[in-house]
Amino acid sequence: MNDYSRPQSLALAKNRTEKACAQLIGLISGITADGHLHDLEIQFLRTWLSEKRSEGEHWLHHRLSAIIEHILADGVVTNDERAELMTALQDAAGVNFTETGSVTPETIAFPADDCQVAFANATFCLTGKFHFGSRGECEAATTAAGGTCVSSVNRNTRYLVIGSAGATKSWKQATYGQKIDSAMKLKEKGHPIQIVTEEMWSEVVTTAQAGSVA
Repeated sequence: MNDYSRPQSLALAKNRTEKACAQLIGLISGITADGHLHDLEIQFLRTWLSEKRSEGEHWLHHRLSAIIEHILADGVVTNDERAELMTALQDAAGVNFTETGSVTPETIAFPADDCQVAFANATFCLTGKFHFGSRGECEAATTAAGGTCVSSVNRNTRYLVIGSAGATKSWKQATYGQKIDSAMKLKEKGHPIQIVTEEMWSEVVTTAQAGSVA
């Protein structure tokens, strides 16, 4: 593959992933709109995920497929399993029709880790918009606290920080979602990358800044 075809191939793969993810979110919104999962809906989602597997290798597809296969392993869906799957679907798409009254995502959930953020010798990747300040200001604060910033997620990235400003937009789309997708795939392979919120990041940054002033 030459230097010209590689970027094009990466762009096509990214577009396929985004399209497949958007379709999945829409499907979940429709299935969960009435607050109940019917057996036929679960079977349909299982088939849909299997058929779409080759079109977009997004972590959501893998996660939900694993849950559904586990639930259907014995051929019977219990009430507890039905509730478990409903929660997983609503968390994945960031929608809860019974609470918001709308199938449009009002609050977007993303898979943040519950961990302590340590800056010393750690590599950070920032994504989204931050209340803390501009991207340059956030990167400068990270560096001042002892961390290093990179523009994309890789195997050496220790933390992916999600900006809170505009977090009600669909984080699964464009670069915002692509970085989370990359981080989730690395986590599934055993890499010690953590996904943290701006609040978790800024708490440590603010403490470090206060200490330097003192």
